[in-house]
Amino acid sequence: MKYAYIFFKFSLIFFLPISVIYSNVEISSNQKELLENIPPDQRDSILEKMNKSSELEDELNEIFKEESTLVKRRDKEELSEEDKCKKCIFGYDFFKYSPTTFAPLNNIPITSNYILGPGDKLEINLYGSINKKQNSFVSRTGELQLHNIGPINVLGLSFDEATKLIKNKVASELIGTQASISLQELRSISVYILGEAHSPGQYTMSGLSSVANALFVSGGVSENGSLRNIEVKRNNETISTYDFYEFLLKGSVKSDIRLQDGDLIFIPFIQNKVKVGGAFRRPHYYELIKGETLEDVIDLAGGFSSYEVLGENKIEFSTFNRSANKREIFTFNLDSDELKRELKDGDTLNLSSSTITSTKSVEIKGEVKKPGEYTILSGETVLDLIDRAGGYTDKSFSEGAVFLREAVAKEQKKGYERSAEQLEEAIADLMMQAQQEENIELNEFSLVPVSKIIERLRKEVPPGRMVVNLDYLSLKKDPYLNFELNDGDVLHIPRRPNFVSVVGEVLNSTTLLYNANQSLEDYLMLSGGIKDTADESKIFVIYPDGKSKVYKRNLFGGSNDLMPGSTIVVSRASKTYDATTIARIITPILADLATSAAAIAAIND
Repeated sequence: MKYAYIFFKFSLIFFLPISVIYSNVEISSNQKELLENIPPDQRDSILEKMNKSSELEDELNEIFKEESTLVKRRDKEELSEEDKCKKCIFGYDFFKYSPTTFAPLNNIPITSNYILGPGDKLEINLYGSINKKQNSFVSRTGELQLHNIGPINVLGLSFDEATKLIKNKVASELIGTQASISLQELRSISVYILGEAHSPGQYTMSGLSSVANALFVSGGVSENGSLRNIEVKRNNETISTYDFYEFLLKGSVKSDIRLQDGDLIFIPFIQNKVKVGGAFRRPHYYELIKGETLEDVIDLAGGFSSYEVLGENKIEFSTFNRSANKREIFTFNLDSDELKRELKDGDTLNLSSSTITSTKSVEIKGEVKKPGEYTILSGETVLDLIDRAGGYTDKSFSEGAVFLREAVAKEQKKGYERSAEQLEEAIADLMMQAQQEENIELNEFSLVPVSKIIERLRKEVPPGRMVVNLDYLSLKKDPYLNFELNDGDVLHIPRRPNFVSVVGEVLNSTTLLYNANQSLEDYLMLSGGIKDTADESKIFVIYPDGKSKVYKRNLFGGSNDLMPGSTIVVSRASKTYDATTIARIITPILADLATSAAAIAAIND
């Protein structure tokens, strides 16, 4: 049995000496000592909040002293994911992780049409009447120096042509001797990458490099750079136009060429761009080449998403009519001849989807007759699921049903993050206040338990439990209780428990046998009673269905509404945190974490 319990031990955690940059805020030795006992990530966050408070006055003074018309442009590395280019064409992010260096490729096979040039190293093996091995570099003038033969000019020759030339020379001038030739080392070439490149400039790379290699080395194109009209210039003439989409979307390298020393790659601006959205396999912004049609763009987007699109779906096409000076919208069938219509810059293509084709599944486990995963249709309810699973078993405990939903888990995680932020802000405010007021005492023992809570909030993965009433008769009678299911929902029906757990500030956190005649006070006494550190006004009960309730004592004793499977949580007194502000934040957090732990324990039982 896994028990749900929340308690914290006050202990000092020792860290190695650290060097902290405290920015503009003045840190006392006491504050520095406190900060050194906090985990690094929390320490940085608290320092940032202290800096903001300290710098606010300085910023206001600066505003009135000097008015500047210049704003510093943020580097691309400083942009958050939300600020990244959302309207960049497809393929822009393909170079996101381009290499920082480019090592010459000397250990890969070369083609016979590789053009030799200055810097290439050839190995020439002579055998026959003369047996000798010689390594020779192609000189700046394009010559190879061979013993007993002299210079041989190979400049501009392919490797295959140079091999034939050398063999003929050896055979004719060294009687009875033949030669075998291999390429030992490749020369490096210098290539210019200009225009709308991510990092324009001169690059040194392997002699086997192509246009695609050069794009990767330079980091690709800028946000406005074309990927489909990249020009390769040699001797002041454009010798090729490279379309990166041919490689990226079709796996074709027919437009990619081998670069030579001194080549210039020019990346122009994007001329035409369209937006494709909706039920396509790859909705995005795409660059267009003049003359491309709706069909071509649909092909670029990977076609229709087959499971979302039916024959009745329509394509919505939007274009700007310059003569009428307005934007027009047209609707086509999927097989319309209008798909051969030529597109222009700024056009938009959308395709609606059909929800009836989507697949949804949920899981039900525990004390039902046919547990497992079930496919659900739109509108199906939790009662439908229970019926399909054969209903509850005789040992089921529907009052303790645990219902999990992904959307709820996401919201709970956001709540945990907000609570962690609030705690860090409270610590920062308290440390600033303690520096000014003598009656506030802080030491490393005060912040360690709070730091542990912050750490747990950041790491905790909430289960996403919803409080539901799954009593079968109630579901039959009340349509408001019989809610609709969502994709990914999980329902766990536990076996009827026979225990009550007591955790927190009691002498002995334990699990006791349930007795309908015993009150909450009785369970506390059976656990050894509450500690001196307990807050008697903050004793609460977590019921099996996920609800929680604060227990309040009165002259006639508390109400005896405990259920089997309940968890009694005794909170720690606020004074142990040395700050009422932090205590007010921590109290509901402890309840949330205890409820989450109870849900996980119920599922794992």
